[in-house]
Amino acid sequence: MAGFEFLFSFYGLLLGLAVAQVTSSFADTWRRRGNWRVGVVPPLLGLFILLAVAQQWGSFWGGRDTLDMGPWELLTSMGMALPYIFLSHAMFPVALEGGGSLEDHYFQQRHILLGALLVPPVVSLAYNIGMSPPQPVVSYLWLIGIGQGPRWIIPVALMIWPHRWVQLTGLTLLCLWMIFLLFA
Repeated sequence: MAGFEFLFSFYGLLLGLAVAQVTSSFADTWRRRGNWRVGVVPPLLGLFILLAVAQQWGSFWGGRDTLDMGPWELLTSMGMALPYIFLSHAMFPVALEGGGSLEDHYFQQRHILLGALLVPPVVSLAYNIGMSPPQPVVSYLWLIGIGQGPRWIIPVALMIWPHRWVQLTGLTLLCLWMIFLLFA
């Protein structure tokens, strides 16, 4: 097994855990739909996780000619996948007392949840800057501003403004950004 194949299988396993947990949590939520008020924000966060995992897996595959198994690649893979596994568990409460609301849980935990969303793009940027030959400042600004800007700006804005319509708009924009990146 070549280095990339080993690394890709490890990364795919980690990302698959996040997909499986989000899917299982959606199924649990559906089973408890009579007792829990779901809302729109938690499913949007779950959809974003699924889209982000798909986008990252595709992006990782795109680097198959340059990536190999090494300590930095292994740590980067973990740094990019583990936040999604954490989110897939933390976005759904273990139990909701007396017909609680998933949206209430989201709003109570949004700083942690959205903070975890910031980890993968930070890890990715650090790896890309650290492992690539020095570039002109303009290309770094392009990578940060255009390439990953929405992945940083939107979660920070959602951490600041707790209004429901801001959360809906921000998570919808993040989902649309992931769909764009999947097909770009």
